[in-house]
Amino acid sequence: MSGSGQAGPASVSGGLPDEGVSPYWIAAVLLRERRFIAWVTGAGVLLAVAVLLIRRPTYSTSFTFLPQAPDDQSVAGLASLAGQFGISLGNAGKNEQSPQFYADLLTTRRLLGPIAMDSFAVGADSTVRVPLPVFLKIADGPAPLVEDNTLRVLRRDVVSTSVAVRTTGVVTVNVRTRSPYLSLAIAERLLTGLSEFNLRTRQSQAREERIFTESRLAEARVSLRAAEDDLQRFLLTNRQTDFPALLFQRDRLQREVTLRQEIVSSLAQKYEENRIREVRDTPVVTIIEVPTLAARPDPRLRALILLLGTAISFGVGVLLVILGATWGRGGRVGPDPALALLRDEWRQMRGAVLS
Repeated sequence: MSGSGQAGPASVSGGLPDEGVSPYWIAAVLLRERRFIAWVTGAGVLLAVAVLLIRRPTYSTSFTFLPQAPDDQSVAGLASLAGQFGISLGNAGKNEQSPQFYADLLTTRRLLGPIAMDSFAVGADSTVRVPLPVFLKIADGPAPLVEDNTLRVLRRDVVSTSVAVRTTGVVTVNVRTRSPYLSLAIAERLLTGLSEFNLRTRQSQAREERIFTESRLAEARVSLRAAEDDLQRFLLTNRQTDFPALLFQRDRLQREVTLRQEIVSSLAQKYEENRIREVRDTPVVTIIEVPTLAARPDPRLRALILLLGTAISFGVGVLLVILGATWGRGGRVGPDPALALLRDEWRQMRGAVLS
């Protein structure tokens, strides 16, 4: 490992002590094998430089939004009425979804599936479109396998989300690829898919409520008509209602008609609200920051990679020199007693794990 005329890490000058391992002995070994350590460190630096040259720049596009849901007016009215009596219903009237729900939704197959098998413009020329699996270098195979691998790469390397849980609840979505145009296109597709999912979910719920309310309104109208017919027959049959029994019967029939009218009025109002909600296209998320085209590549951390490569290669060189010198020294003066202790501890640990 050292130059001509110098001994390797296995040989140490006779003046060094043979009993025990002192810091002076370690320093002497490292000084003697400085060329080998420098060679290993240089190789690590070259490897780090090669990694920097091979790594292609990436471009990130991010957008942020705050989930919001429309108030449920019926529950909100109940909450207001309860508040007059000093009763709090908490978040009643707010049909809110957790911000983490939307963050997880962005990485589901429902939103990423259409993106995974689509083609995108990866350059300034929008006429050239490349399938996303081809751009991400997904191996060819059956379509389900290619889609699954593409989704895995999208979740692992392309799309990332974060939620400010303890503060504002804002959801931040970051899309990182080797093309700024592709990052922007994927971010816009995610935002569009999120809005469509919320819109369809809300409209589907409103449609089901409208269908139920419509059928219930029809039944309530039939009941109201029956109650009105009973009151009409009573009034036509008993023109003199001065008797107490007849007054009581008339009031009871009138109360039934009034109750049926209130039910029909309430259901009719709810039916109209559901019809409006069914066709309403108001967004349920507040966009704080829209996706924009990345103006510059992401930081490549060149200094950090060079520093780590230098430190790791230097450590490897030192470790090799110390191990080589220790092995050679053990062959001349006998095995180190600490080696036997290390072997015993290793055997005990393996026995504990296997048992």
